[in-house]
Amino acid sequence: MADELTIHHLGRLTRATARGGDAQLKKLRNALLLKNFVIAAERENFLEFRRRAYLTQDDWPMRVIVRRNGPQFEIDCYLHIPWGWIAAFTVLMLLVLPFAGIPNAPLAFGLALVVAVLAIHNQKFDCRPDARFWQQRPRQRWGETMERLVREAFGSGG
Repeated sequence: MADELTIHHLGRLTRATARGGDAQLKKLRNALLLKNFVIAAERENFLEFRRRAYLTQDDWPMRVIVRRNGPQFEIDCYLHIPWGWIAAFTVLMLLVLPFAGIPNAPLAFGLALVVAVLAIHNQKFDCRPDARFWQQRPRQRWGETMERLVREAFGSGG
């Protein structure tokens, strides 16, 4: 079964496809729960896990979505910027900047607006091993971790 496991980094998410059964799904589920993920949604052929941010440890929020179609599994994972963070930043930008006494308030407002637009546009990040720039270390670390967890759950003898 190990040769049927493939992992692709698609820019906004990392997708692993594998073949397996209930035992492999349970093994992956338990491994994710041990890594502080919580189950956000669970249906017959669908599982969604979320992990909160640990920013002091350079760890961003993360989601893992497992879809099952018979023996075929599709596992998507990505780090992301939550909508709540984007909304809070935007509200603070609109409420605080006008009254903050910043010498070039229009420039600061323009820069903050650019940051908000970039956060909305680049909200999700894959877990590629050669990640650069934004969230580089967490993306690389979680890419290695997720690959190991999926290989342990769906690899040969799993």
